[in-house]
Amino acid sequence: MLQLLVEKLNQLLSTRGMITDVVLRSDRSLLEDEEMREVMITFASSFEEEQPTATIHLFLLEDEQSCEVEVEIQYPGKLQEKQVQDLWEQARGRVAECSVTEKRRYTEPGKLVEASVQVDYHFVVQTPERAEQEAALNETLERFAADLGELVKLG
Repeated sequence: MLQLLVEKLNQLLSTRGMITDVVLRSDRSLLEDEEMREVMITFASSFEEEQPTATIHLFLLEDEQSCEVEVEIQYPGKLQEKQVQDLWEQARGRVAECSVTEKRRYTEPGKLVEASVQVDYHFVVQTPERAEQEAALNETLERFAADLGELVKLG
């Protein structure tokens, strides 16, 4: 399932920006007999510095027939409260169930050294077993790629 999604997303996202990194992670618990597999895809509209970047996490679920797709879009730089609200409204116009997180890092009182805003959302897809399921998966991924291509251009 992970391989299928990586191939489809690579094809769909390459027309809307650039994939800058793909990482496969496999973690095995030392306490429990379970393994977690994840693919992380980094995507941006361009290679320019200080541009929004998206990290797409693909988590294979226990049944190995479904996969959670989680995306986090980082918008670097200090944004005013109104700008954050505008960004969130624009993002919700593309993906209604997204959330926003603001991060500010201070090294001493009053000294802001890093600020960013993150928009994130997730959904689950199933391994297609029939032609209509394959068509539904393709439609979902095409909509996801189109939305993500627009979300990394916001801000």
